[in-house]
Amino acid sequence: MFSYPLLTAAEQACLPPLIAEPESIQARFEDSSHQLFACQTTQGEMVLKVCNQKTIDESAFWSGANHLFAADFPASLGEIHLTHVFLEKNGTLKTPAFVSAGVHRFVLTRFLEGKDIDHVTEQWVVQLAAHIAKLHQSSYSNWGTLHKPVFTAEAWASRLHDTLVFLANKQGMSMTEPTLIKALAQIDQIHETQFVPMMLDLRWDQFRGSEDNTLALIDLDAFVIAPRTLDLLLLEYVFTPAQLVIFKQHYTQSHRWPAHTKETACYQLLLFLMNILGETNLAKWMQQL
Repeated sequence: MFSYPLLTAAEQACLPPLIAEPESIQARFEDSSHQLFACQTTQGEMVLKVCNQKTIDESAFWSGANHLFAADFPASLGEIHLTHVFLEKNGTLKTPAFVSAGVHRFVLTRFLEGKDIDHVTEQWVVQLAAHIAKLHQSSYSNWGTLHKPVFTAEAWASRLHDTLVFLANKQGMSMTEPTLIKALAQIDQIHETQFVPMMLDLRWDQFRGSEDNTLALIDLDAFVIAPRTLDLLLLEYVFTPAQLVIFKQHYTQSHRWPAHTKETACYQLLLFLMNILGETNLAKWMQQL
């Protein structure tokens, strides 16, 4: 008799029976919020993601997501099946089929064939552009969690201010840091009105590529409703200059590309303090855009 690792008997009582001992999958980052396991079941191959609560508690990313967007992770795993449904309807990329989830604890999905992305192809950039462009067709007047965005546009600036101060204090940044002072001073000039679905932790390691060069999205934990400008700013960090040109060519067929304005420094600092891409040099980060 085989058991799902790290789950209680009650948690795995309704899960598909295992036919082999689950195998641990090495996380690509030391601060990964989940432990991953490949599971062979009577219903096919699956992937189990179990929350690492200690890592989540210490995570700058989840601290920022929970503080600013009220993401309520990992309790929000209780609604992650709705995220699967949302992306099937409103996105263009394939996602793993949802099997089960436990509040605060785990997600079980079907395994998606493919390979980890080490070299980004032009086709994948184009596919991601189509996916983001379609997601941005869903526009909201409120923002917050993906399924219940309750915050008004007027609340964005004040919550952003409080989150920057919260994260700076949490990480021991001096309140006299010039970049922080500049960002906080600019917040009153931010007046966001367009909010869209955003994957806060969008990185290439969250995707898989198939043999036919089809891009698939495998990590769905961190979707929120956020300012469109914040989403596009994150993408400017993720892409190389050449990839960004390709992305813009396709994205702007249906959407306008916003100019960098006063909110740029605020959003750059937010992404840095949330440790979005692992950069630790603030000056280098701010000079990238």
